[in-house]
Amino acid sequence: MEENLGTNNEAINETLYVNRQMPENQPAMPLNQAITVNQATSANEAASGNEATLRTGITPANLDAEIEKAIQMRETLNKLFNNLLQQGIDFDRIPGTDKPTLLKPGADLLCQVFHFTSGEPKIISSTEDFDKGILSYTVSVPLIHRDTNTLVSVGIGSANSYEVKYKYRYVDADGEKVRIENPEPADQQNTLIKMAAKRAYIDAVLKATGASRMFTQDIEDMAWLQPEKASSKQINYIKMLYKDVDEDKALEDISGIVDRKVESWDKVTREEASKIIEAKKKKGANPASERDVPGKRNQEYICTVCKARITQGVAAYSRNKYGKLLCEKCQKAAGNPVNKPVIN
Repeated sequence: MEENLGTNNEAINETLYVNRQMPENQPAMPLNQAITVNQATSANEAASGNEATLRTGITPANLDAEIEKAIQMRETLNKLFNNLLQQGIDFDRIPGTDKPTLLKPGADLLCQVFHFTSGEPKIISSTEDFDKGILSYTVSVPLIHRDTNTLVSVGIGSANSYEVKYKYRYVDADGEKVRIENPEPADQQNTLIKMAAKRAYIDAVLKATGASRMFTQDIEDMAWLQPEKASSKQINYIKMLYKDVDEDKALEDISGIVDRKVESWDKVTREEASKIIEAKKKKGANPASERDVPGKRNQEYICTVCKARITQGVAAYSRNKYGKLLCEKCQKAAGNPVNKPVIN
């Protein structure tokens, strides 16, 4: 009975509270309706409070300042990429990928600039079946800010003996490189652990610096993503096609055929070699040196934008790629061409 009285008194008080909030000219609410309205109001207030708390937890206190920091970081990375990092040492472009690949020297340089240091690598999972030749390791590497001793990121990397570069070996057979399965996979145990740690380290650097917008990770270690190099037979055949031409001239001509700058014979891929051989066959004869062609002896190639003198190879590449003669600097400024017409 006392409980009922208490409940009724609470209900009456709620009714009085709701009715006091209503305009004077509006009739008082019935008890049940007033209680329902009051409970709904409380629920809405609680929901609004939770929503406000959620917004406060997600949105930075000073959004404009955070945006400005992100812009500064982007500009810093752009400056590092253009002025400090060197292609072929700190990063490289792997054919078939849309972004350059960050290499370990580049990761070390970024750590030096941002005052990061790597912590102790830890093997977080492993599989070791020496009878079947299956070795797999996953490693984590923390990245720490030297000045504050603060953990800024943790990278994850893995390596296993079934990756192409570890599963197979290449042996010479009659002047050809032949791929065979690695008979001693256990010999690579230490190499696999170090490779997993290196990949984890680069992953941590990309996370901490936000550089993943500019770089892919460690693709140079993934042999199955790289085009296969031309065989010795292909290279020898191409050299025979260019036997009356100076090597530099031959490489310039090849650069025009494959639409990229080829600096040496060992940089030609198997697919490119086939393309070169096919192109030379269509021409019918050896690419007789232009020195022997009337009117070509002293021909010069000039960039149509900055008027700088360019080599024949750069001219051939830009003509095929951009539809006009551009030096390497103006090619970079022009960006990636889309369906450019080819001029004669």
